[in-house]
Amino acid sequence: MEEKIREILSEVSGVPLSELHEDTRLVGELGMSSFDLADAVVSLEEACGVKIPDARFHEMETVGDIVRILREENAL
Repeated sequence: MEEKIREILSEVSGVPLSELHEDTRLVGELGMSSFDLADAVVSLEEACGVKIPDARFHEMETVGDIVRILREENAL
């Protein structure tokens, strides 16, 4: 599932999959806007079959943060 997360983030950001790592910053390195992040979250929710609480959005700074949050929400 972690690979799927990276695939979705690559698709939304336009950054090659090979450049996405656990510590890759969503805004700084991927250049994602809040709209891009919201789009990615919707795709992730659909792929994982889970609803990520809106209150957790501020925690999503890196690819690793998204993986951690999905694990904590029992999606992985």
